[in-house]
Amino acid sequence: MRPILCLIVSLISSVSIALAQIPEPSPDMATVVFYRPPQFARAGVNFTIRANGAELCRLSNKRYFIQKLKPGQTEFTSVAGGLNIPDKDGISMKLEANKVYYFQGDVKVRFMSDKLVLTEVTESTAQKKLPEMKPDNCMTASN
Repeated sequence: MRPILCLIVSLISSVSIALAQIPEPSPDMATVVFYRPPQFARAGVNFTIRANGAELCRLSNKRYFIQKLKPGQTEFTSVAGGLNIPDKDGISMKLEANKVYYFQGDVKVRFMSDKLVLTEVTESTAQKKLPEMKPDNCMTASN
C-alpha cells in the first residue's frame, strides 16, 4: 500500500511542477509555449523555431520552451536542424498582450525532407502533454 501511495504523490508533484513552470501572462507581452510531444520519427532531429525570422530555440523531441514576445502579427516558422535554409511552412498569428498561446510541433516525414508542423492547441490539451516533457536547452540560456 505504501509504494502505491508514494507513486501517486510523486505523479501529482511532477504534474504540478511542470504546470508551475509556465509563467503567468504579462500585461505588456504575449507568452508563447512551444512543445514537441514524443515521436519515434526523427526523434534525434532538432527543429529551429523562428518568429518573424529571428531564431527562438532549437526544439528537441519530448521538450518544450516558453518565450515572451511583443504583441502583433507574428509569423512562426520551423526548419530541420540548424540549417540556414529558407523556412517554407509556418503559421501566422496576431499575438495579444496578457495572453498565453500554446503550439504543438508534430514531425512530418517527406521523401527528401522533414518538417515540423506547428498547430495552435488549447491550454487543456497542452497541460495534458507538458508533464511528460522537459524544458529544452534554450530555456536555461534565455531565462
